[in-house]
Order: sequence, then C-alpha cells, then structure tokens
Amino acid sequence: MAQKAARGQVTIIDQNDAVSLQAFIGSNQPLTQIYTKDTNAYAPAWTASPYLVLTPALFVSGKGDADQVTSVGNAATLTPGIKTGSSRWYKDGVAVTSGQDSCTIAAAASKYALTVNTNHMSITSPQVRYTFEAVYIDANGLEIAFRSEIQFTRHQSAGATICAIAYAPDGVIFRNGEVASLKAHCDLWRGAAIDTTNVTYCWGIKDSSVFANTTLSAAAATGAVTVTVASVANMEAGGKIVIGTATHTISTVNTSTKAVTLTSALTAEAASGATVRNPYYNAMLGAGWSCLTSSNPRGVTAGWTSNEITITADAVLNFETFKCAIKDTDTSAGNASANKIVCDIISFSDMSDPVMVDIVSQKGFIIKNDANDVDAKAVLYRGGEELDAAGTEYTYTWKLWNAAGTAVAKTYTGKAVTIAKADVTGKGVLMCEVSK
Repeated sequence: MAQKAARGQVTIIDQNDAVSLQAFIGSNQPLTQIYTKDTNAYAPAWTASPYLVLTPALFVSGKGDADQVTSVGNAATLTPGIKTGSSRWYKDGVAVTSGQDSCTIAAAASKYALTVNTNHMSITSPQVRYTFEAVYIDANGLEIAFRSEIQFTRHQSAGATICAIAYAPDGVIFRNGEVASLKAHCDLWRGAAIDTTNVTYCWGIKDSSVFANTTLSAAAATGAVTVTVASVANMEAGGKIVIGTATHTISTVNTSTKAVTLTSALTAEAASGATVRNPYYNAMLGAGWSCLTSSNPRGVTAGWTSNEITITADAVLNFETFKCAIKDTDTSAGNASANKIVCDIISFSDMSDPVMVDIVSQKGFIIKNDANDVDAKAVLYRGGEELDAAGTEYTYTWKLWNAAGTAVAKTYTGKAVTIAKADVTGKGVLMCEVSK
C-alpha cells in the first residue's frame, strides 16, 4: 500500500462582481421656477406645453454608451434589463400614480418619462423632489435596485428682482462621441420675463487656481524668482500669475510668509504695491473661476459673451462645472438693479468609457545606490484595449513632485520619459497628465 507523504489544500472561490449602475434624470425645464406675486404667474409654467417632462436614464458597465432604461430584464432567462413592474416614481417621497396629481407616467418604451402639467410648488412648499427607482437584472440574474433624484426650487420674485437661470437644452451628458457638443444656456429673468436688452454675459469654468487681483507687499528686482504678495488666496502650484506685463507659472506658495516662487525669473523690476493678477480672473465671476474667451476657450467653441455657449467633450473630464454671470447695464432712471450682477452654475458629465493611465518601467521605480535612472512610460487603456501605442494621438505632461508634495522638481513631456537619478532626492512623486 502506498504511503501518504503530504497533503495540500486550496480554496477556490467563484466571485461574480455585480455590474456598476449610474442613473440620471433629465429635465426639459430649468431647475428653478420663478413665481411673480403681483401677476400670479409662473415662469416657466408647467401648466402649458411642453409641460415638465422628466426622463430617467441608466448606464451599465460593460454596455458602452447605450441607455439601458428601456431594456426589459428577465431573471429566469438571464436577460439583462429593468425588471418588469419594478419602476416607480415618487414626489417628495410619496408614490406617484399615473393619471393623478396631474402626472402621467409613460411606458418602458418611452423611458418611463414622467409628465407634470401643473405647478407642484407653492409659497408653503417652495421645493419639490422627484425620484425614480427600479430594479435592474444583470446577466447573472442578480437583481440590483437603483434610484435617482432631481429637485426643483420655486423662487418668488417681487416683480423687479432679477436673477440668472441656467439650463442645458440638449442635456448634460457626453457619451463616447454620441454628440460632438452640448449647449449651456443662461438668461436674466426680470420678474417673470426674460430680459435680453442692456445686459452683459460672462462665462467661466471651475478652476481653483484663479485668484482675485492682489499686490506685491515688497519690491522685486529683475531676475528674482520669489515675490511676496499681500494675499495668496487661491494661488497654487502650476497656476498662472501676471507681474507687470509678463506671465509666469507658480512653482510653490508659502501660505505663512506669503512668498510665491516662480518657475521663471522676473524680466523687469516691480515696485511694492504693484498689481499682481491671474490672466483668467474676471470680477463678474470671482475667484475660483477661469473666464472663458477666444484666447482661453477651454473646450468651449462659441458664445463666450452671449447667453449660450457651445461645449465640446474636450471641456469635460468626467465632470465639469460652468458659471454664467450676467450684469444689468441698464442705468436708466428707476432701474433698481442697474449694474447688479446675478449668477447661476450648471454641470456636465462625461459618461464615456474612461481612459486609464498605467505607468510602467523596465528598470523599476527604485534608484538603488545611485546606480540607475528611472524610465517611465504611460500606457493608455479604454475598455480593456490599449490606446495610442505610438504616442501620437495624445499629449503627455509629466510632473516630478518633491517628497512633501509641495513643489514640482521637474517637468517632462512625451509618452516615455527618463527621470535622472540626480532629480530625485530621497523620494519623489511622478504624475502623468494625458490630454488630447
């Protein structure tokens, strides 16, 4: 009889990851409704065509850019889609019944769209929240509940009060090249009417490095790379700063001493009290917003000074927020809002499959005994497939930060770069930003 010498054991686990769901509710009307008390009028009024129409959308990982909200699922046959009878609409947490409360719910083929043909908000209930929920069946028969909400606010106008209201007439979602561009629209409402006369528009994109104008608190000589300013609010490494007529890039910011180090030396001396500014700052938008212009389009192709801008997918990396500021320039007698500025913001999402950046190295990322440099290469993937193998479709910008993460020690460009051992002291953090 054979003699047992050893025994081994291993556990095998069958683990099926559930799919990832992202649900949205689109609206054909702005999220703010204005009520003018003296005329008892709503703008826009949901009581007249095109009414308020809310349309849910569902995006499922592995299904690309196709909206899955109209798909019908069946657990018994492992057919992915919405479980029959699981869809529900709620108004402020109370279930909505089609045909009641001036609400109509469409069938699955029409995306379960909810049509509201009355004004649901009042002075005592100035907000209303609509919720769509359902159950999605994945290809393994697993049931996954999901929900999405959208909220509206009622603004009461005294009649002469002005406000800005922004909305997206074509939607706020980019999907894998399905649309080349979307629009953001913003109007100045005076009471219950849109006013387009004697108004000035300004659009901005969220940018934390844009700071309000400040001054030098000490004189700076020609050739200096460090200046001291009165305020460092919103200043950060990589941001732009204008001193005199020259534009520089900020390398580091010392918040305690208010010393700002530049990546290039001053080409002319600057006196104490001289203005220091960000080239993209606009007083109508305020700090933290980069003013969009023909010379600073940031992916916006038209409409920088009008009530509607055209936004391309290049302007939206995953999620982006835009701000519209409108100034009432009517200074005629009796206009209480003369020179006042009103603002609204609107956000867009990119639901395209993300581009993943994998940084690889043949030599590794450890410099041992000062014997080797580090070779780094950015490999791009989308949906599991490699992109731009030749490195000609995208632009690659690399930054080597110091160990504390407070300053950029070196910058590089190209799909593959070499970090010299002399550029790394102790430890460094290498980052690659890919743009197109």
